[in-house]
Amino acid sequence: MMRTATAGDAAGFFAGLDTWSVLFALISVAAGIVLGVLAHRATLRLCARIPGVTPDTGRRIARVVRLTVIVLGIGVGIAFLGAPIQPVLAVAVIVAVVAGLALRGISENFAAGLVLQTRRPFKAGDVVDVAGYRGTVRELTSRTVVVRTADGRIAHIPNADVIGNPFVNESEAGGRRSEVEVRVAIDPHAATAETREDVRDLIAAACAAVDGVHRREPIRVLSVAHEPHRYTVRAQFWHHAGDGSAVTAAVVDAVWAALGDREAIVTSDPQGPPLTPPPPV
Repeated sequence: MMRTATAGDAAGFFAGLDTWSVLFALISVAAGIVLGVLAHRATLRLCARIPGVTPDTGRRIARVVRLTVIVLGIGVGIAFLGAPIQPVLAVAVIVAVVAGLALRGISENFAAGLVLQTRRPFKAGDVVDVAGYRGTVRELTSRTVVVRTADGRIAHIPNADVIGNPFVNESEAGGRRSEVEVRVAIDPHAATAETREDVRDLIAAACAAVDGVHRREPIRVLSVAHEPHRYTVRAQFWHHAGDGSAVTAAVVDAVWAALGDREAIVTSDPQGPPLTPPPPV
């Protein structure tokens, strides 16, 4: 048979308390509060010294530390009063489990944010390709990576998705390589026939003159196909990771202008030959 608590039981519990127990309980609670505040400040200072930990993340960590210390102080105070602490612990465990299940996504993103901010695989201003979004990193928060795409969209990508999937940092090497394909008609029987090496030198000079093409990496003009009346090459050049489209378009224009009245095709999106050649006309 279950017995419910009565007012007499409560009165008996308080009557059994002695002055020292109450004093120690109050000291434990007060010490927990004071130590929680001190731990909060110490954690903030420690996080400020760790490279890559943002102020927002440091404040969240310090808040958790402070609450943990205060709860420990309250628990010790309850033990000094002689109250059974097992039910309190059971309730705390149940609440912690429920909160962990409910906030699992937030906790995963928070932990992934700590990894990103300590390892720093990329930083604000880098051009990245993350979870299908290519753009410039604007901010790394405790929950998301904020990316501004080339078409002006702002993508908030959860940190857990960034850590759990491959991503590309296009700015880490200091630049990115692009290429254009050039197909030039050549008449080997002309009186002033130019060599294929002359064509490559002409294309390389046109690429080097474009604003935005890096000078520290060499421009390479590679042969792709030799035909009796046509020469196909691929010009490779380096540029800033975020300027690929603009620089490539300028290179296409510059190479086309340099070729003059030659019969040629200059493209940044070369198409492969068809699998089945067309029937003769």
